[in-house]
Amino acid sequence: MAASENQVQTGPIKAAGLGSTRAEWRANWPVVAAATTGVAISTINIYSVGLFIAPFEADFGWSRGDISFGPALAGFATILTGPMIGLAIDRFGPRRVGLMGAVVITILTALLSQITSDIRSWWAFWVLLAAINAFVQPTVWTAGVSGFFNASRGLAFAITLCGSGLASLITPVLTYQLIEQFGWRGAFVGLAVFWGLIAIPMILFFFTSQIDVNRRAVKAGKIERAKPPSGGLSVLWSRSFVQIALGGFLIASVVVPLVVNLVPVLTWNGIDRSHAAEIAASLGIASIAGRLVVGHLLDRFDGRVLAAVSVCLPMGASLLLLAFPGSMPMAFAGVILLGLTLGAELDLVAYLTSRYFDLDRFGLLFGVIGALITLAGGAGPWVVSLVYDHSGSYRPVLLAAFPMCLAAAALFASLKPYRVMTPKPAAAT
Repeated sequence: MAASENQVQTGPIKAAGLGSTRAEWRANWPVVAAATTGVAISTINIYSVGLFIAPFEADFGWSRGDISFGPALAGFATILTGPMIGLAIDRFGPRRVGLMGAVVITILTALLSQITSDIRSWWAFWVLLAAINAFVQPTVWTAGVSGFFNASRGLAFAITLCGSGLASLITPVLTYQLIEQFGWRGAFVGLAVFWGLIAIPMILFFFTSQIDVNRRAVKAGKIERAKPPSGGLSVLWSRSFVQIALGGFLIASVVVPLVVNLVPVLTWNGIDRSHAAEIAASLGIASIAGRLVVGHLLDRFDGRVLAAVSVCLPMGASLLLLAFPGSMPMAFAGVILLGLTLGAELDLVAYLTSRYFDLDRFGLLFGVIGALITLAGGAGPWVVSLVYDHSGSYRPVLLAAFPMCLAAAALFASLKPYRVMTPKPAAAT
C-alpha cells in the first residue's frame, strides 16, 4: 500500500489502554535501548567539532568559517544521501543499514586524527563522513522502533532520540578532557573507541525491525514474501509533508548551529572556555528532559500544538544571551531552553511524520526530512562561523532566531488534523 496522507481526527490514541502500552514495552524495550545508542553514535562529530575549533586555529591558523565548512559539506551531501538511505530502509530494513554505518563512522572518526595542515584534508574527511553519516541518522533508528510501538510511540521515539541528549551530555566534556590529556589527534581516536565500544555491540545483538522479523519468518516458511512498498512519491509535495519538513528545517537551522557553536558563542558572550564547556554539558540533561516530557505528552495531546510551543523556546535563549552578557546563570538558563528544544524538535517531527503517513514509507519520508535537518545542521554552523568571521559577533545569529522560530511555529500550528492508525507489518524482502 502506498503512503497516504491522513486528515481525519486530531489527537492521541484513545482506545489504547495501559495494558497495551506495557505490553509494547515488555516485548520491545531492547530495540529501543539499541536504537538509543545508534542515535548517540550518529552525533559524535556534531557535538565534538566545536571543541576542536580553538586547537585548529592555534595549530593550523584556520579560520572558523574554513573549519565549519567541513560539517557543511556533510549537510549538503545529505540532501542526496538521505532520501536514498530512506528508500534502502523501506526496502531492506534499518538493521542492515544501521550496523554498517555504525562500524564505518567509528573508523572514520578515528582517522580524523590523521588530517594535515592542508585544510583540504579536513574537508575530504567530511566528504567521506557525509557518505556514511546517512547510514546512522535518526531515520534508521526511528524506522526500527516505529513498527513495534503504537500506543506508546511518542515515548518510544523520545527515548530513542535521547541518544542525542546522552551524546551532548557526554561528548563535549569527554572531548575537552581528551584534548587536554592527549591532544586533538588523540581525542579523535578516544571518541571513536568510547562510542564504538558502546554502540556497535548493542546494535549487533539487539537492534531489529518489523522488516527483519518478517524476513526471518519468510525464511522459516511461516509467512509468504510480501511485496515491497511501491508508489506514493506524490506525498512528498503534499501540504502536510511540506509543512512538517519546512518547519523541521527552520527550527533545526536555529538550534543545531547554536548547539554546535555553543562553546564559541558562550566564550564570545564573556564566559571562559572551561566554564563554557561545563555549561554546554547541561544541554544534554535538558535535551533528555525535553524529549521525555514531549514524548509522554505526544501520546496524550495534539502533536501540532506541542510542536508550535516547543519551537518558540530558542527565542528565550537568544533573549537571555543578548540581554545578560557574561552572566553564567542566564547563560545556563539559555542553554537549558536550547536543550529542551533540541530534545523535542526531532521527536515531534518523527512523530508527526508517522501519524500523517503510512509506515511503509516512513524511511523515505523521514529520510527526506532528516536530510533537510542535517543540511541545516551542516550548513548552519558554517553560516554562523562566516557571520562571526566577518562581524566578530554572534549577535546577528541570535537575532535571526526570532523570525525563524515564529515561522516554524506557524507551520506546525496550521497543520490539518491527523488520525491515529494501528501499524501494519512492514514488507520483508
